[in-house]
Amino acid sequence: MPQRGGICLVSEEYAVILKKLITITETKNLVLANITGYDVSYISKWVNGVKLPATKYIEQINEKLAKCFAEAVITSGRTDELSVLFAVPVTRETAEFEILQQLSAAYRFSMKHHGRHRQEASVPAKVITGNHDAFLFMNTVFKEKMRNAKEGSNLLILGDFCTLLDIDFWKFLEFPNETAPHITIHVGIDLEKLSRDTKYTEQLYIILGRYLNYEFKLYHSDVLKQGNTIIMENEFVIQYSLQGERSIGICTYISDAALVQDIYNRFYVGFANQQAALAPVKTLGIEDIGFRTAFYSSDKYFFFLTNGVDFLLPTQAVSEFLAEIKASKQVTRQIGQLQIMWDEMMASGEVEFMLPMTSIIRYIETGYMFFTDKEFKMKAPYRKMHLQHALDIMEKNPKITVGVIQASMEMSEYQVTNLSFYSNYTAAFFKKNPQYIRESVCPFYVVANKKLVECFHTFFRQVKQMPMYHHYAYTDIRQKYEQYKGFVERTIDLYEDA
Repeated sequence: MPQRGGICLVSEEYAVILKKLITITETKNLVLANITGYDVSYISKWVNGVKLPATKYIEQINEKLAKCFAEAVITSGRTDELSVLFAVPVTRETAEFEILQQLSAAYRFSMKHHGRHRQEASVPAKVITGNHDAFLFMNTVFKEKMRNAKEGSNLLILGDFCTLLDIDFWKFLEFPNETAPHITIHVGIDLEKLSRDTKYTEQLYIILGRYLNYEFKLYHSDVLKQGNTIIMENEFVIQYSLQGERSIGICTYISDAALVQDIYNRFYVGFANQQAALAPVKTLGIEDIGFRTAFYSSDKYFFFLTNGVDFLLPTQAVSEFLAEIKASKQVTRQIGQLQIMWDEMMASGEVEFMLPMTSIIRYIETGYMFFTDKEFKMKAPYRKMHLQHALDIMEKNPKITVGVIQASMEMSEYQVTNLSFYSNYTAAFFKKNPQYIRESVCPFYVVANKKLVECFHTFFRQVKQMPMYHHYAYTDIRQKYEQYKGFVERTIDLYEDA
């Protein structure tokens, strides 16, 4: 079986796997006979490859064997030996599942090898060599398979996000946003590599913002970032070998349905057992004890806002929002508590806002924002009140500053983005613009890894060094506001009447 760096395509007979498990666990044939209900002579024939268990009973037999071997491995503390045998990490929790997968795959291999089910004997597979041909082939496969992907499917990528960026892999997933499938992409990420070069963090942000209908889950795991394997649920498996840092030397494509499912089941549990560094969530919640409560308990914040300015709102605007969503007493109380936390934050905290100029213009024209977990379009009078209220608060707290990214070709990605970033320098989350995603798609990403939070801050610090970025304190903002107040208010009225 291939070891680490590739997936385990079982190419061993049922008898061979059975014998290896018996050796590792030191289990007697008589014990296996008792737990399966078969005579010991049958067990001997299975182990020696003379006979295979009957197809109609194999599922129950394998389940009983897997349970027996798993208990023996756990009791003797030999999960590491099992990991080496199967070439995948095995824990106490996953031992039974991994053994069952191996036995099932080995049985299918033996059936084909012995001529049964001849219609499945030829496994559809292709080998493509050379970077040019491999790149074109993979691009064609993804364009075809992703277009017809089932809603909510999983794409498992045992590889590093940064390395895949270097070989232009992420271009394979480019679809117009309205036609992009809603799938979850599980992929490893090398946070050390990410922290050494901000270009990777920049591209990570751009890809998260460009592919809004995909849901990314990133894992900082050596096992999950070094496999060089891509598995599309119910569709295909691609193994690839890199030639240098920026090209593919060879790739193998597998489309046999049973084999794809077997490989998918085997590796999905590996992702499921890892904590994601970044994960999609449907809601951040506004309950008394929840993510938001902990998040807004800091004294230093950074907000990159692309979907309207959902802070510094006057009380009248919040009341309008609650009326519009027909908030219950509980929700009204919870948002009231959240508002108190925000007021405290703005009164004494160190708060830095960064906004693309297009985001400011869009808010002035439409009044649209994604407030808490709901979409909200603020009416013209409240928008004017909002601007004045924000200035009043900034005057009282000089630690509130605003940075603006001016429109330019060099910064075009940040002008059209619909992905906001909220951070208290320890935890962070992203918020998508719900106008550009399907209803079934999670609008938030939670960043649960502190090193990844730091990488994003390093990236935004680099943005602040760009000539198109301008930083403003209260006096600068007040001067700009007085200078353009008439134009801004006429623009608000114009679009309100449109």
